[in-house]
Amino acid sequence: SILGSSDPQAVQPHMLKLFDNCKILKFARINACGMTSEENESFEFHQPQKAEGPVEVWMMAVDMEMQNTLHRVTKESVYMAAEQERIPWIKHYLGMAAILGSQIWWTWSVEDTFRKVAEGDKNAMKLELEKESQQLLDLVAMVRTPLKKQDQKKANT
Repeated sequence: SILGSSDPQAVQPHMLKLFDNCKILKFARINACGMTSEENESFEFHQPQKAEGPVEVWMMAVDMEMQNTLHRVTKESVYMAAEQERIPWIKHYLGMAAILGSQIWWTWSVEDTFRKVAEGDKNAMKLELEKESQQLLDLVAMVRTPLKKQDQKKANT
């Protein structure tokens, strides 16, 4: 039982039930310091959380830190999407952060294209199509190379 144990590791068999797609809670001594998904994609918490005292208290702190860390990672990912080439960017960030960043930048780019068309730029749609087509070709080239399983999932998603 999780509630009756003073061993923080007692939560491990229940992680997939407690957190969506979280298979392992990573520990360093008595600190919860990160999470690993069922696909073995992992991240480290921005602030490790002490896993002592009542389990429901420290697990709540773990939940809050998970949200805080993923918010930071996603925000950084969205920002860095404009600064890096797309393929290395996809490989560097968590799958969900790369997907969200791609969706945000695609939406902005399409809205910007519509604005340009409304302002009279007759080539804006054609240029956007070329850019989007090149991004797809880059993804196709990426999946045709030997990839780690995680990178393959990111590209296919």
